[in-house]
Amino acid sequence: MAKLFAAVILLFVVSAVWLHTSNLFPRATTTPPINVMDYGATGNGTTDDTAAINNAIAALTSGSTLLFPCGTYLTMAQLNINTSNVTVDGGSCATIHNTASGTVMVFGASGNTIPNVGPAIPLSAAANELDTTFATVSTLDVVPGDYVALLQGGKDSSSGSGDTGCDVSGCRGEIVKVASVSGNTISITTALHDTYDPTVNATTARKILTPLTGISVKNLTFDGNSSNSYGLAMSGVAESTVSGVVSRNVQISAIIAYGNFNVAWNNVTVTGAGGGSWGGAAVILGYQGEMSVNGMSISNVNPGGSGFALSASAHSNVANLTVDASGANGRPFKTISARWNTFNSVTVKNGVRANNGISLEYYSSHNTFNQCVVTNNGAGTDIGTGNAGINSFGNFNQFNTFNNCIVTGNGNVQFYVSNFDALRLGQDSNVTISGGIFTGSNSVEPPIVIAGANAHIHDATINGPGSQGISLQNPAANACIINNSFGAGSGLGQAISSNSGTNVGSGNILNGYGSNLTPGACSAP
Repeated sequence: MAKLFAAVILLFVVSAVWLHTSNLFPRATTTPPINVMDYGATGNGTTDDTAAINNAIAALTSGSTLLFPCGTYLTMAQLNINTSNVTVDGGSCATIHNTASGTVMVFGASGNTIPNVGPAIPLSAAANELDTTFATVSTLDVVPGDYVALLQGGKDSSSGSGDTGCDVSGCRGEIVKVASVSGNTISITTALHDTYDPTVNATTARKILTPLTGISVKNLTFDGNSSNSYGLAMSGVAESTVSGVVSRNVQISAIIAYGNFNVAWNNVTVTGAGGGSWGGAAVILGYQGEMSVNGMSISNVNPGGSGFALSASAHSNVANLTVDASGANGRPFKTISARWNTFNSVTVKNGVRANNGISLEYYSSHNTFNQCVVTNNGAGTDIGTGNAGINSFGNFNQFNTFNNCIVTGNGNVQFYVSNFDALRLGQDSNVTISGGIFTGSNSVEPPIVIAGANAHIHDATINGPGSQGISLQNPAANACIINNSFGAGSGLGQAISSNSGTNVGSGNILNGYGSNLTPGACSAP
C-alpha cells in the first residue's frame, strides 16, 4: 500500500511539473499547407484547374504554403500572387501547364519594367560610385527597410552632348535598400555601383511601392505550352528564393524579373525559351540589386532568341551558369549596364551565329569573370565576319576582369575589346586578362584583339592558329603585356603586334615568334 501511495504522489508531481513547463514552453503550432486539391484542383492535365488554384491563392496569408501535389495542372489564364511571406511548393513532381498567351505565374507585377514605383524625384547632387548615401531635391517618403530604384539615362557622350536619353538597351540603374534617412539624404545598406549625376544623366530615385518579401518558390515546373510569352515573372520582390524550378516552352522569356532586391535563384532549368520580335532572352534579369544565381542551365533556346541577359543590375553573384545556345540566332550571354558583378564558373557554348559567346555592352563595368568557359560560338562563320568568343563592345565598358578563362573554338577572334562607338562614348578601357587559355580558330584572325586603352594581359597561354597571338590595334594605348606564353608550333604568325610604343611588357615566352612590343616594366592591377 505504501508503495502504491508513493507512486500516486510521484505521478501527481510529474503531472504538475509537465503542466507547468508546457505552459512556460508551449509547443510550436504549424499552419497546414493550402493544398490546391482541397480547393478543387485535379492535377490530371486535362481538367481546367485555373479557378480552383485561384481560390487557393485567395486563401493565402503571411506564412502560408501553397502546395501542388504531384500532377499536371492545366490552367487557361495567368496566375498572380501578391502576398508576402508565402511558399509555393511543387514537391519536385508538379507541373503548371498554361495554355494561355501571357505568363504562367506572376509574383508582384508583370511586364518588363520596374513595377509599382512612386514619383521620380531628382537627385540634388551627384552621388559617386561606391558612395553609401545620396540626396534628393524633395522627400522620397522612405523609411529604413524600404527599397529604391535609382535610374538615369545612358548617353553621356564623349562629345559632351548632354543627351540624357537611355541607350538602345534601356536606362542605367540599380535597386538599393534604405538603411537610414536624414532629411532628404538616404543612406543605403550596400553602396552605389555607378556615378549618378542629375546634371548629366537626369538621375532620379523612385520608391518601390508594396514590394513582396519573403517569397519562396521551389520544386515546381512552369510549362508555357509554347503559347505563353513568359514562364515565371517576378517583379518588385525582395529577400526571396527560387529553387529547384523548371521553366520551359515559352515564346520569349522563361524567367523574367525586374526591380528586385536580394533574390536568390538556385538550381533553375530553362528550356525552349527566348525569342520574340526583339530577340528576347530566355532569362532576363533587369534592375536587380544583390541578386544571386547558383546553378542555372539554359538550353534549347528558340530560333531568334538569346540566352541569358543581365541588365541595369549591380553587386550580384552568378555561379555555375551554363548556356547552350545550339540552334539559336541571338547572343548567348550579354550584360547591359551591369556593374560590379561576379561571375563564377560560367559556361557559354554553341552559339550558331557571329554574335559572340559573352557580350559586354553599354556601361558594363567592374565585372569579374572567374573560370569561365567560352567555346564553339560562331564556329564555321566566314573568316573576318565574327567578332569573338568574348566581346567587350566599345560602348564604355571599363575595368572588367577575366581570371583563368578558357576561350577556344569560337569563330574568328576569341577575345575582343572593341572600338565600336555606337553612343559616342569613347572606347572600352582597363580590361584585365589574368591567366587562362586562348586558342585561335583560323590563320587570319588573332586570338586576342585589343582596341581599347590600359589593357592588362598577364600569365595567359595564347595558342594559334592566328596572324598574331595578341594584336594591339588603334587606338590601343598604355597596355601592359607580361608573363604570357605563346604556344610553340601552334601556327601563330607573330606573338605580339603593337600599334604604339606606349604599350609595354616583359617576361613573355615567345617560343620563337616575333614581337614588336616595347620592352618595359609594368605591373598587373
